[in-house]
Amino acid sequence: MRVSLNWLKEFVHIERSPQELADLLTNSGFEVEDIEPVGHSLEDVIAARIVAVERHREADRLFICRMDTGKAEVPVICSAPNLEAGAMVPMALPGTKLPGGLMIEESIIRGERSVGMLLAEDEMGLTDDHEGIMILSSHLEPGVCVAERLSLEDWALEIALTPNRGDCASVIGIAREIAALTGEKLKKPEIRLRESGPPTEELARVTVEDPTGCPRYAAGMIRGIEIKPSPFWMRYRLYVSGIRSINNVVDVTNYVLLEMGQPLHAFDYDRLKENRIVVRRAEEEETFTTLDGTTHTLTNEVLMICDGQRSVAVAGIMGGLNSEIFAGSENVLIESAFFDPITIRRGAKRLGMSTEASYRFERGIDIEGVIRALQRSLMLMAELAGGEIMRGVIDVYSKPYKSASIDLRVDKTNRFLGISLSKETMAGYLRALELGVEEVEENVLRVEPPSFRVDLTRDVDLMEEVARLEGFENVPVTYPPIKPSEGGNLAELTAKEKIVEIMVGLGFTEIISYSFISPESVEFLGVKQGSPLRSFVTLLNPLTVDQSVMRTSLVPGLLAAAKTNFAQGEKDLKLFEAGRIFLGREREELPEEKPFLAAILTGLYNPKEWYREERPADFFDIKGALEALLKALGLKAYSFERRAMPPWYHQEVAAAVFLGDIPLGHVGQVTPEVLRRFGAETEELFLFELDVGVLAEKSREERHFEALTRFPAVYRDLSLTVSRNTESTKIQDIIEREGGELVESVTLFDHYEGGKMDPSEKALAFRVCYRSKTGTLDGKEINTLHEVVIKKIGKETGARLREV
Repeated sequence: MRVSLNWLKEFVHIERSPQELADLLTNSGFEVEDIEPVGHSLEDVIAARIVAVERHREADRLFICRMDTGKAEVPVICSAPNLEAGAMVPMALPGTKLPGGLMIEESIIRGERSVGMLLAEDEMGLTDDHEGIMILSSHLEPGVCVAERLSLEDWALEIALTPNRGDCASVIGIAREIAALTGEKLKKPEIRLRESGPPTEELARVTVEDPTGCPRYAAGMIRGIEIKPSPFWMRYRLYVSGIRSINNVVDVTNYVLLEMGQPLHAFDYDRLKENRIVVRRAEEEETFTTLDGTTHTLTNEVLMICDGQRSVAVAGIMGGLNSEIFAGSENVLIESAFFDPITIRRGAKRLGMSTEASYRFERGIDIEGVIRALQRSLMLMAELAGGEIMRGVIDVYSKPYKSASIDLRVDKTNRFLGISLSKETMAGYLRALELGVEEVEENVLRVEPPSFRVDLTRDVDLMEEVARLEGFENVPVTYPPIKPSEGGNLAELTAKEKIVEIMVGLGFTEIISYSFISPESVEFLGVKQGSPLRSFVTLLNPLTVDQSVMRTSLVPGLLAAAKTNFAQGEKDLKLFEAGRIFLGREREELPEEKPFLAAILTGLYNPKEWYREERPADFFDIKGALEALLKALGLKAYSFERRAMPPWYHQEVAAAVFLGDIPLGHVGQVTPEVLRRFGAETEELFLFELDVGVLAEKSREERHFEALTRFPAVYRDLSLTVSRNTESTKIQDIIEREGGELVESVTLFDHYEGGKMDPSEKALAFRVCYRSKTGTLDGKEINTLHEVVIKKIGKETGARLREV
């Protein structure tokens, strides 16, 4: 889930930096996977007023705008459709570098001088809108910094929520956690409604035929609205949060979903037959077309929202085309409901759909917050779309929520966590999370979880909350005793022997390091709190502090070996180790032992010889060694994917390795910071790590001889210009998929960037070998197939044939 930092600050005071806040959340159980700057790098974008607009004499679609920058009047050539004299717009002067990497320069366009560029919202990385130039407030003065005046600088936090914490799938939910962790006060949005007209109950009816699947269904209504684009502030917040703007009505429902965690749905009231809503199970083989244009065949596992005659939405997942809001909608009925998490999870799985709404319903939302979210949406809709809010709401609530009390024993909590906290401290932590707390005995707290905390059902759940707010780092860790293994794994041993033989054949030297390492090794690697790599097995009587825990990775041993070699003047290294790592398990007597392989490569790959120049090792050398190993083991279905990597890898020069869908390991360049911490001073060092357990299992599969074909091959070269973000493997996959059995091989033989090429693009050249196993290929047939491949590549990646 993406959360805007500026949005969070509306509900809780935050003084920490984005990274400090991310660390705070991660250490309390909410892993922040990424922190992305948004609206930055715009300090050179100024507000400028359009003084006059003239059509370009040499181009029908271009206009010459005379711009007042606050210091001078300069010409700018632009093709936007919404240029108008007097408008205040964002402008990038020559020398400005936009977030996408585009450098603005003064230029001559069709014989006319252009000094700068007028900007659309997407060109500044603010939204995806490119319909025209962004129009600013007329109250701004020419020359002022747009980012500063509009408070555009923000940070998007990508938070990985565990399935039990549906209450935090919202801005207010995360803000509540931050308030509890920092001792600040949570501020909730104020809701003020100005209702008029007839009661909603007189205009619409709601019937719930399945109260188990839908324990609560509420509806409100607003009439006389105007459908139009949302204001910039809302579109910007939705964009930062990863949601596309549609129109002011739909955007309000998405905004409240993000803010309060309550999914909403807006129906065109005039398109609801009989002005009714019926909640029922789908009939077997019933068909329904959702908003994305997909027609689904349903079963009675799926809960449906219907009007008086037909289905209009899949409950908790997605609405239908037959009742969506469109440009002519004037009257809107807003749904705010609580759907059973199990019902929604089954329905979403059945339909193969996952939406922002189903994500939250599956985890459990606040059944008592249904009306508040509905009122919030009505208020915002009236502000942004005008109209008249009808009096009251419809609320079908079959079995009102009743909180269950949980008794928490103070002494039991302290024993369970291994800490010593007072009753008052525990009560303070729980109250900070908005839990009701009553001291019923000297040693007992009676706790009433609020309706939004559906995950709190037992005393151990409350103990976890106490531990989170106390800080997991302050809770002592104990480990189970270790017993020697009673047997070995023959398949693993056989695989290890093969691997050692292959690695030696590739020119690597095997090392054997101690299984005991320093607990500081994971600090050197930058491992985060809570990582399995911190699950050390501690030795009862270690020889030294540097050998006091069992290793959880082979990397520290290899880097220590590299450091020793560097100290002796050996800079060109190809080392590997095949051994076990040991991961402590809290409730198990023995640790988890996993066989792994790791190898490093650094220095010169080719020393200087009379017949060749010296060449330093690079990423593709270590990747090539890894591929050679996998091929020698008879494995073909491996792939390299750009994923979030362990912290010791350079994120831009690394890849995750998979065997089919099974994670196998990682390969890439070790960061200079990690090398510095280990004392392995070198400019570049490359590493791969593989799970030998997976290798042992997969390499046992039978290998069959495949006879060589006697028919000739046909070769075609393909030179493409693509976005720099496009991976060559994606194009290779398309070629192999579209070419089918006729594609024998695809080879990338050229890769070019720079020069006169656009900085956002690169050139790739492939050689495709076509060959049939049943006959000689016809040149015309191959040309036709090759054209199909080229068109498919262009359609899926935006690539185009390179002009020579």
